[in-house]
Amino acid sequence: MADDQMRVGEAIIDLLAREYGVDVVFGIPGVHNIELYRGLHRSGVRAISPRHEQGAGFMADGWSIVTGRPGVCVLISGPGVTNALTPIAQTYHDSRPMLVLASTTPTDALGKSFGPLHDLPDQAKIAESVCAFSKTVTDPEQLPTLIEKAFNIFTSSRPRPVHIAIPMDVLAQPCQPLARKRLVVTKPTASPSEIVRAVELINSAQNPVVIAGGGCVNAGSELVAFAQALDAPVLLTGNAKGVMSSSHDLCAGNCLVFGRVQRDIEAADVVVVVGTELSDTDLYNGGRAPNFAGKIVRIDIDQAQISRRMSPTVALVGDSATTLRKLTAKITKRKSQTGATQAKIWREHARAKTNAKFVPWLQAIEDALPSDAIVALDSTQLAYSAHWWLPATQSRSWLAPYGFGTLGCALPMAIGASLAANPGTSLAANPGATSVTDAKAHARPVLVITGDGGWLFTVAEMAVAKDLNSKIVLVLWDNRGYEQIRESFDDVTATPMGVDVSSHDPVAIAKGFGWATTQVETPQQLANALKNSFVSNSPQFIRVLAN
Repeated sequence: MADDQMRVGEAIIDLLAREYGVDVVFGIPGVHNIELYRGLHRSGVRAISPRHEQGAGFMADGWSIVTGRPGVCVLISGPGVTNALTPIAQTYHDSRPMLVLASTTPTDALGKSFGPLHDLPDQAKIAESVCAFSKTVTDPEQLPTLIEKAFNIFTSSRPRPVHIAIPMDVLAQPCQPLARKRLVVTKPTASPSEIVRAVELINSAQNPVVIAGGGCVNAGSELVAFAQALDAPVLLTGNAKGVMSSSHDLCAGNCLVFGRVQRDIEAADVVVVVGTELSDTDLYNGGRAPNFAGKIVRIDIDQAQISRRMSPTVALVGDSATTLRKLTAKITKRKSQTGATQAKIWREHARAKTNAKFVPWLQAIEDALPSDAIVALDSTQLAYSAHWWLPATQSRSWLAPYGFGTLGCALPMAIGASLAANPGTSLAANPGATSVTDAKAHARPVLVITGDGGWLFTVAEMAVAKDLNSKIVLVLWDNRGYEQIRESFDDVTATPMGVDVSSHDPVAIAKGFGWATTQVETPQQLANALKNSFVSNSPQFIRVLAN
């Protein structure tokens, strides 16, 4: 090849690094995607190797939540993609950006069932249902347009994952560096007449309520300004936790799952719904759509979403930040101070309804939790209550499997989040530090709360955390099996089966991965262990004997 030529795999990574700022990817190298890895080496892009492709997807998702940029996965064909389908589906359900680049079957064997290694009948088709789009590229000239289309989806519409499959022989073809194909797109903007209608409704409200979802993740200051002008309590979905600080008087937090709160908002005369599906997961009410008695102003960037589950009185299709700014500029500011009172009532109701056996443990965590901590929750009993109990003071600091509800995601998501929040422990990466040791001390800690059942789904990723020396504190809520499912069997008077499983000796497992370990049996012991762990600069494992 000539000096200015590359292979297609190299050229893809070169384009992503040069034009889109990609500097880290997640994936496992294999014979089928080596040409992409050749590009990583040439472009200086950092490659993080999980121990399973599911971990790659969750790490990319956690990294994306914290940075606000699309996580990038580099995968092998066949099992590499199918292994990653669960985290891809999670990002789809929770509307987050992810770019999945994968090798696929050589061109002359595509769809022919010749039986080559890693063959699938149609790899792109398999991923299609959980992606904004999924394409197989046999002509390298298609790549710049598809990559540009993906990033436009990530930044100018409802973000969703994108999968691009490239046959092995195409990845190895020589080519010139790829030029970016710029496509002009703009975010949708709510019409001025609908803004006027919304303002009229909002100004007439006597007891307005705001519900904010993950679509507000980049609109924190606008949400606060709007709520303050309206003097309205703000309820947050899980994906919006931290968008408005838990310490703000108007923040009611994540207590939408409580029936009393749902009844109160259904009785409000005006409800402003911003950037949320108001899904079953948000409400946990058996799938019943909200039955609002009052007027509804709904803001969403997705035209298709604007009328799902409810018929808004005014539909504002547009970006949350821009739309909230326009509304705030026109509404009549209220000074009733009733919004803070209502938010406090809901916060206190959520705490009062929390299962008493979890309260001292949650209080111990809250007392020890640093204000700048990132929290990653798995599907486990203690974590369910943590959603409304624990505080979050800043956006992009709360990670959980809301839309898809998978098990095992918290640890790998935390690894990606820690990497995003702490890209280096050098002085250059931490301008306020005076030494490398000081730089490590300034790293943001990440707390993981997981159960002994779900933890085993991705336990191998503990090796990655140790490799990276991530500042992660993992609290293992060990109730010796699938306790929540045990209780669900009891709820329907069915004999429990398959729930009495064990991780046997979690502390020994964690030690084997090089983590520092502690075992606790009381909330006070947990509080002490957390305080010691949060000042450490290496992975820390705390087993809680829950029963």
